Amino acid sequence: MTFATPLILLSLLALPLLVGLYVLSQRRRRSYAVRFTNLALLGQVAGRGPGIRRHLPAAAFLLGVGALLLGMAGPAALLRVPRDQANVMLVMDVSGSMQATDVQPTRLDAARSAARELVDQLPGNAQVGLVSFNGAATLRVPLTQDHSSIGTAVDKLWANGGTAIGEGIETALQELSVHAPPPTPGKHSSLIVLLTDGSSNAGVDPQQAASDAKAANVPVETIGVGQRGRGTAYVHGQLLDGVDEQSLQQIADLTGGHYRYAQEAGQLHDIYGSLGSQFGWRTQRVDLTVPALALASLVLVAGGLLSLRWFRLLP
Repeated sequence: MTFATPLILLSLLALPLLVGLYVLSQRRRRSYAVRFTNLALLGQVAGRGPGIRRHLPAAAFLLGVGALLLGMAGPAALLRVPRDQANVMLVMDVSGSMQATDVQPTRLDAARSAARELVDQLPGNAQVGLVSFNGAATLRVPLTQDHSSIGTAVDKLWANGGTAIGEGIETALQELSVHAPPPTPGKHSSLIVLLTDGSSNAGVDPQQAASDAKAANVPVETIGVGQRGRGTAYVHGQLLDGVDEQSLQQIADLTGGHYRYAQEAGQLHDIYGSLGSQFGWRTQRVDLTVPALALASLVLVAGGLLSLRWFRLLP
């Protein structure tokens, strides 16, 4: 919860003082009663006392004052709500190097698990699609709100062939242009999440694809996977290229996305999970000033009515 004028909350420090004054007045009242030495006669004259209910009007008054001060401070709640439009295209590398086991159990298996985590973090109204690429790109799942279909398709991916990063981006852009609503100026309703463990060696130039993504107002979040520093990986005895981090960084910078690197499955899982929770949701500020002031008024009026009914005077 946030407050527009938080300094007003300092006035709440006066409430303990009011409580102390009330307790003191009750003790003084009791001391006056003790001065009447014939307590039995006092009980007959005064009759049955109001008991604990005599404190209720005072308690209502203090609660009402506290709520009134909170309302004057301008309270507001920050709620996490789904975006009106959220379209995410997962673009996954399925080249031969994704069989490497430097990321356990394999790079591809770690990518599968991470993709499921991203989908799980998205709200139900978000549309998700899946593109895989090796020497060419394939649209595996068109944009859909059936999130379970993404997990099913991811499980069927297998790794072989080259790496056509630009083709993967272009295929995702084509799907977004057909089935996603036009982007609102200044806002991003669509996102491409690209994962690769190598450098592009086939198809469209990745930088050209990035320029097309920028023109379409679609950020590309790029993720490199594999053990950094080795530069290569062996799969079935074949020496493979490492991640072209400079190219991935350029793609992210040009489109307004971010580049991240994951050397182990846990890091990849965290990256995908944070992307899903951040992009699919927005924070909405709800002003609570009127409800707080209404509650304060209600409590104060209730305390006054109780006092009038029981004691024929206001607290």
